[in-house]
Amino acid sequence: MKKIVVLIAAVLMAGFSTRTLAQKIGYVNMQDIVGHMPELANVDSSLKKFQTELGGQNQAMQKELQTKYEAYVKDSSTMSDVIKEARQGELRDLQNRMMEFQQGAQDRIQDRQNTLLKPVIDKAQNAVQEVAKAKGYTYVIDNSSNILIASPSGDDLTTQVKTKLGLK
Repeated sequence: MKKIVVLIAAVLMAGFSTRTLAQKIGYVNMQDIVGHMPELANVDSSLKKFQTELGGQNQAMQKELQTKYEAYVKDSSTMSDVIKEARQGELRDLQNRMMEFQQGAQDRIQDRQNTLLKPVIDKAQNAVQEVAKAKGYTYVIDNSSNILIASPSGDDLTTQVKTKLGLK
């Protein structure tokens, strides 16, 4: 019985090691691939338009604050203390809303960028998967972040992926 268990274990280990040896690992530069995709121009223009819209809203709020502040300064000498406090409160509230808007605008810009880039990145990743499958690669690593220290040039799939996507 012990011999059968040892024999089965040996066969299983041989099968696992054979599979492990047959795996190919390639790499791509996703920043380079996505950076050459024509869809990126549409993403950039849409993002700039969105930033311009947010900038216009911010400028309108700044103008409103400036106008209310100038009116307060002009009329403060004739105001009662109760009205002064109320106007000061309005100015503080408007200033707080502006700060919240500016902080939220950065988050909204990042969210919009992620939303716009997702289809572009998905398209690039699909092309990487297709090229990897066609070339027999089991794993493909993105070397955009310079994590790879040494790698054979024959396993760089970036050019093949760019060709698949019709990029130069």
